[in-house]
Amino acid sequence: CEGFADAYMWQDDWTATTTDGGRSAQFEHTLLVTEDGVEALTGKIETSPLQFWEEESAIRKGIWLGTSENARARAEELSNR
Repeated sequence: CEGFADAYMWQDDWTATTTDGGRSAQFEHTLLVTEDGVEALTGKIETSPLQFWEEESAIRKGIWLGTSENARARAEELSNR
């Protein structure tokens, strides 16, 4: 986003904007539920850049592709390239 990232929730309980009215964007993943977790079907590929929030996250650094064994292995592979 540009400006402040502080969010303001509209009264419709669905729409969110930045408090300063700056442009912002959001994204979602399509998830596949497997027996051992979830996999992001809209995840990254080899040429996908590592975004600043993936590098600076206090919760989970690097690429997230899901919680299944396959997703974790693929995320580790992409994060270590």
